Amino acid sequence: MIKNLYLTVFDPYKVGEGLKEKKSWVLVALIVFILTLAFSLPYSYKGYQEAMSQLEIQKPELVKKLKDAGRWESMINVSQKAIMIRTSVGVLITYVFSIVVTGVLLLLGIRFVTPEGDYATMIASWTHATFINYSIASLVKGLIIWAKGSTLGVTTSLLIFFNASPLSKTGRVLQAFDIFDIWAAIACGLIIAGALSIEKKKGVYVSLGVWLIKSILLAGLAMISPGM
Repeated sequence: MIKNLYLTVFDPYKVGEGLKEKKSWVLVALIVFILTLAFSLPYSYKGYQEAMSQLEIQKPELVKKLKDAGRWESMINVSQKAIMIRTSVGVLITYVFSIVVTGVLLLLGIRFVTPEGDYATMIASWTHATFINYSIASLVKGLIIWAKGSTLGVTTSLLIFFNASPLSKTGRVLQAFDIFDIWAAIACGLIIAGALSIEKKKGVYVSLGVWLIKSILLAGLAMISPGM
């Protein structure tokens, strides 16, 4: 299993070839989830505290409303344990949702290329690829936070190329397009190509297409949702 995760980074096509015999993904998903928490939980409380401080600076009118409603004190005095639990549950829900929905989209997309392939293959392919945009991405962010001593401005999305606050609507839109998500999509496409014995570029095109659809949907939600 560890070898498969290694190959996901360096030779994803070979991972796909292995899926022809065994479409395993549950253990991979569990490992990815545990690693993601291990790399992200140590900084979750610090990130929450700094986010609250930034909110107070950038959105004073909102903070005033929260104070008037008697909610601000309870928000800033949340315990570290509560934040870690909230983070863990949030990662779990997001991760499971990503596996289920992405698997469906990949299956729909691959039908434009070949009649081969089933839902289990799509899920297994994407689950392996999430090692990149969940575990490795969390590790990289953790290292940057450790080096900076702060969670502020730490992102692997297109936001790094623009001078926009992550709390702003523009910032939230830009964060829908993450560099590690692109890498994971390419790896997933190569895994699918190996599993179905199709051209590598076809698998990558399908996977990148699914990534683009998901990113546009997330960006759209950020556009219509009220800013903090």
